[in-house]
Amino acid sequence: MDNLEKLWRIVDVNQNRLSEGLRILEEIARLYLENETLTLRLKNLRHALTLQDTASNCHLLFSRQADTDIGAHLKTVDQSKPETLFSLISANAKRAEQSLRVLEEFAGLLELGLDTSIYSRGRFELYTLEKDLAAILLRKNRRDMIKGLYVAIDVDYLAGRDIPRVTKEVLEGGCRLVQLRAKTASARQFLSLALSLKELCIEYGAVFIVNDRLDIALACGADGLHLGQTDLPLSQARCLMPAGSIIGISADSPEDAASAQAGDADYVAAGAVFPTQTKLDVLYGGLSGLKAIRQVVNIPLVAIGGINKSNYNEALQAGADSLCLISAVLGAPDIKKATSEFMTLVEAEKND
Repeated sequence: MDNLEKLWRIVDVNQNRLSEGLRILEEIARLYLENETLTLRLKNLRHALTLQDTASNCHLLFSRQADTDIGAHLKTVDQSKPETLFSLISANAKRAEQSLRVLEEFAGLLELGLDTSIYSRGRFELYTLEKDLAAILLRKNRRDMIKGLYVAIDVDYLAGRDIPRVTKEVLEGGCRLVQLRAKTASARQFLSLALSLKELCIEYGAVFIVNDRLDIALACGADGLHLGQTDLPLSQARCLMPAGSIIGISADSPEDAASAQAGDADYVAAGAVFPTQTKLDVLYGGLSGLKAIRQVVNIPLVAIGGINKSNYNEALQAGADSLCLISAVLGAPDIKKATSEFMTLVEAEKND
């Protein structure tokens, strides 16, 4: 093999590695995330970076010597396989990015006569695609956690109690979905609590959602934001929240729920399903209202209002994916025990 063939061999190896890495990212976008926009972006990039002319493809093919490649048998000290989709995305994006850098450098050699600019543009486009793909996966993972028990830590209801301690008991009881609600707290008080609860949720692997306040959600790095019908519009909140965040919307009617889904909400919360003393100004929609909303949305549906051990199964049977509780857990003598018992009941009902 002469020196020119060796140069084409380098291009061939890196073109193959590039295509393989991009194809794996494309399959995640297409078949796992089912995201048409991201899939098309990855597909277009893959095709744009594939050499199209016959002469170049002949050089690549006839320079290939996979059977004598000394690198085929070399292993690094730690060459473990990716264990999560996030690590799979990272590994294959880095694989493709490194190949693009090699191609960019070698394409500039006069002997090859290739266009370096396509590899340079492709590399920077892939940096953005990697970020977007990871953000969409993170948002999906958080949305998938809108199920089972959802506890709203209501500062006004707890009236002077140790909020972080109460939250810790909820988390120790097994709940992995927590919302902080502080209607009458000052911005500084709200933020201080939000920062504390966010740290606890990280420790327990729970999703942390802030009620109403976009500024607090942004300042504490919350996983999500919950908005009512009179709060900031969903479209504006989506523009301002980080790409991997989730946003839930309170829906008083099927029309509100359908609008929320069309606006790209991650879940809707409907209630009050049963009479409640926690929020007296909430409309009482009942089980019929919950069922009506279930019929018009396919995103996660959270039931809220008056839910307890005697009626929780009715809300689940009406179509709720998750039950948002306040007094049934926070008003119990043993919060950890009450949370654990509800977790067991809800999981058994969903698996029945």
